[in-house]
Amino acid sequence: MASLVVWYYVRMLTTFDECYDSNHTYLILGALFNPRPKDIHREFLKAKRDKGYVGADGSAKEIKYSYCNSRKRYSIAAKAVDCFRNSQSFFWAIVIDQRPEAGFNIDFFGSRYEPKALKKARAYKKFTELLLRSNIPTIENGILLTDRLTRCKGDEFCHLIRELFGTHGAGYSAGRNKPVFRHIQEVDTALEQYHVGQIGDILQGVILNELLPTKGQWKRKLRNYVKKQLGVPSLLRNYWQSLSKWQQDQTHPKYQIWYWRPDK
Repeated sequence: MASLVVWYYVRMLTTFDECYDSNHTYLILGALFNPRPKDIHREFLKAKRDKGYVGADGSAKEIKYSYCNSRKRYSIAAKAVDCFRNSQSFFWAIVIDQRPEAGFNIDFFGSRYEPKALKKARAYKKFTELLLRSNIPTIENGILLTDRLTRCKGDEFCHLIRELFGTHGAGYSAGRNKPVFRHIQEVDTALEQYHVGQIGDILQGVILNELLPTKGQWKRKLRNYVKKQLGVPSLLRNYWQSLSKWQQDQTHPKYQIWYWRPDK
């Protein structure tokens, strides 16, 4: 947990997303925690409208890391970073290196005779649990929205997460008056009411860009902008694993990356 997070039992809006490269070398799961979601949402939409980033119907257009391929789109993505920096929101990501030489073995998540799809689903659930549970002491009766998922069936994933975090008196909600998340739903972040989820997409997309740099100048520029604005010298494994959890909390209370490694 970030050392500057002082809210207790906040009705927080948490947005969850995934990204991965075409070879599925890395899987990155990210969660954007918003204790004042209306404020950051309002500022983000205003920034888009001020720059004329709207559709024919007047609604704000979608921006994501993958869209950052021009000066105009870069400027909008940079505004998303500014909105995050100026807000009380904070972002956590977990990076899973899925190469066997990195120690990843899908059989950690089931017997060798079980279907691979089942073990993948179990691993996905476990990584999501690890990502979310570190911040649940600050959350009660919150909302969890996940962007459209491609690695697993969204409805089944939401059901599993609801069992862990959204069931009163059970899982991580045991001993509480209310569940950690009162509402868990898969949504389309292209819809204006869910645009805050696009900020999380940008914050995790730049991690993939640092792991596997692209030729696109605007994506590289965005990655460097995130690092500069958030005071993060590197998004790579060596830096983050060199810091203790206490050091991470003190130095980077708004933005943290956890590189998962299997237990010996």
